[in-house]
Amino acid sequence: MAVTRDKRQGGRWPWLVLSLMGLVAAGLIATRSQTEPLVIQERAWRVAVVAAEPQTLAPRLTLYGRLESLWSSQLSAPVAAEVLGVVVSEGELVRRNQVLIRLDERDSRLRLQQRDAGVRDARARLESEQHRHATDRKVLEHERRLLKLQQAEVNRLRDLLRKQVGAQSALDNARQAVERQVIRVAQREQAIAEHPARQAQLEAALVRAGAVRDQARLELERCTMRAPFDGRVARMSTAPGHRTRIGEPLLTIYDTGAMVVRALIPERYLPKVRAAMAMGSPPGVRGELDGIVLNGRLRGLNGEVTAGSGGVSGLFDIQGDIGVLRHGRFLRLDMILPAEHDVVVLPHEAVYGVDKIYIVDRESRMRPVRVERLGEMRGDDGSTRMLVRSSRLRPGVRIVVTHLPNAVDGLLVRVAEGPGT
Repeated sequence: MAVTRDKRQGGRWPWLVLSLMGLVAAGLIATRSQTEPLVIQERAWRVAVVAAEPQTLAPRLTLYGRLESLWSSQLSAPVAAEVLGVVVSEGELVRRNQVLIRLDERDSRLRLQQRDAGVRDARARLESEQHRHATDRKVLEHERRLLKLQQAEVNRLRDLLRKQVGAQSALDNARQAVERQVIRVAQREQAIAEHPARQAQLEAALVRAGAVRDQARLELERCTMRAPFDGRVARMSTAPGHRTRIGEPLLTIYDTGAMVVRALIPERYLPKVRAAMAMGSPPGVRGELDGIVLNGRLRGLNGEVTAGSGGVSGLFDIQGDIGVLRHGRFLRLDMILPAEHDVVVLPHEAVYGVDKIYIVDRESRMRPVRVERLGEMRGDDGSTRMLVRSSRLRPGVRIVVTHLPNAVDGLLVRVAEGPGT
């Protein structure tokens, strides 16, 4: 019995220990400190802003173009001859009719003598024909009188034969003489009738011979190659002693008085450019090359558009120092567009993509605004700013000028304080 009671008491101890541990754990949970819930605050991005000030300005568009000449000529060898001398060098300025290259003239002079002899021969044959015609007309009168005499002789012999006092053989001989004279008269008349055709042939031959002679004279003159206009020698392709072939390029020259700049005008600005040209006020341009100021005006738009270019090339007349206006040089131009109203000036950092900016609303959140890009303006320090326009850019509207990579609609911002904000 005692053993059974001890076993029962020994089985209660684990349960008592577990109960005591549960009471201790409940006490610890009940007496623990309470923590505040974690609250995530939205980050406000620090940005700079400017207040919109709509005004009337003339936008400027920065263009990059290449200097070209409207007139460029490649002088080729007129004859196959030896180059005796090259008077100019590449890059040299030349005047109209200035001697550039001298070719050997001996072969050309011999050809000219031959062609001149051909002209004299054709002229002599024409004069001979004219003399022959005058003689034929005089002889024809005598031939006709002789024919009448021979016909009278035939009539006289026929009367004698009828009176039986003449011979038949004499009458036959007279008739033969008449027939021969008729043939002579017909031949002479034919020669006179064909005279206009023969004279025309000989005159044509004279003209042809004169043209060949004049061509030979031109070849002789072209052996001394001269500048076709005031310009600059762009490239020299020959040297003294070189034997040229007909049509071989020898020298390239371009007109320095017809210099233009070919620059691409973006597609979005073309309507304003065309409108200004239609009103008779094509946009002007201003640039600088080697420290020298260049001014010009839009001459016209290119007639051919390159696929994928994104615009149309314009040709701008340029006035400036000839010394810096060299074919092929690249330069930057500022094209002045017509004045626009309600224009807002912004730094480039304020524009996202092509035509989007952000403004700050009353809750300090960024809101996107689509704008019309009108061009640029250049400050005294040489920096450029964008000119934009939108009906939402009323005076005083705060525009974000800090470029944020994560800019989205509704982004919370904090406006930085300081000059210009």
